[in-house]
Amino acid sequence: MRRFVTLAVVWVCAVVLAAPLQAGDQITLSWVAGGAGGGWYSMAGGIATIIKEADPDIVIKVIPGGGLQNPAVVASKGAEMGWGLPFLNAAAYQGMAPFEKPLTDLRALAGGMSMNYFHFYVDAESPFTSMDEIFGQKKKMRIAISQAGSSDTWVLERVLEAYKTSIPELEKAGFMFARGNYAFQANQFKDMNVDAVFTFLALPGAAVTEASVGRKLKLIDFSETALKYLAPFGITKGIIPKGTYDKAANTKDVVTAASGSVITVSKDMPEPLAYRLTKAFNDSVDKVHKIHASLEPYQIKDGPTGCGTPLHPGAIKYYKEKGILK
Repeated sequence: MRRFVTLAVVWVCAVVLAAPLQAGDQITLSWVAGGAGGGWYSMAGGIATIIKEADPDIVIKVIPGGGLQNPAVVASKGAEMGWGLPFLNAAAYQGMAPFEKPLTDLRALAGGMSMNYFHFYVDAESPFTSMDEIFGQKKKMRIAISQAGSSDTWVLERVLEAYKTSIPELEKAGFMFARGNYAFQANQFKDMNVDAVFTFLALPGAAVTEASVGRKLKLIDFSETALKYLAPFGITKGIIPKGTYDKAANTKDVVTAASGSVITVSKDMPEPLAYRLTKAFNDSVDKVHKIHASLEPYQIKDGPTGCGTPLHPGAIKYYKEKGILK
């Protein structure tokens, strides 16, 4: 997970953003995505390839990141593009917790992409069946989670607040939290080093599928207590349909929490470049659908929706040309 950005990288990004664009100029951009092995990382790579095919002068390098830190990385020009979550984008733009000050340089190219779903799963034979039991009654567990500062962990902390507890308090009560990326979480579960995993992925989550190989799992429903507490943050009730994970023991749909994905940039990105990026992947929306199952529902009309931050003028120009915005 990228935490610190060197002055050299910031300087290079500033030069890219400030330089006038000439026909035939090679443009190299960085896209801060999610953890290696996760949906965001692979989807960013897929969209980057589509953009390169449509506009050969643009090369995009995907780097690891996370929903919580990505707004600050993009707003500070540590990366020219980033995946974002509507609820965290809005908090960042307005300077709400957990952000210390407003990140008003944050803009969006497209929202309404790739709904992501929270997965809370345990061994199929586990006696645990509900969040009320695990967090409400503080039943000791070993849980694999993402690193501190990730969107996954931020939401878990909100879930625990709903139960009037926290990670430090649960650790004092005997809980153990193993932190790492999605591949780490899957391996910890398969190796029986943890009892559960709390993670945030598009459907189907490759890391969840991998975790189910060699150890059958079951998904735990999100409680009404948790969903009610998460609603003001723009996190909605979602469903993981039965059969999404064929090795899971669930025999019915799983109630969970969900949020869409947003492609973000800085307001200082030149308008022509923002327009070219927006046009490149939207004009190839059929190819975008093939990158990941979670992108199949996306349509160009969804682009201006669910961003949590204003659209970049370059994106607005494109959506107006398409008749989506007036």
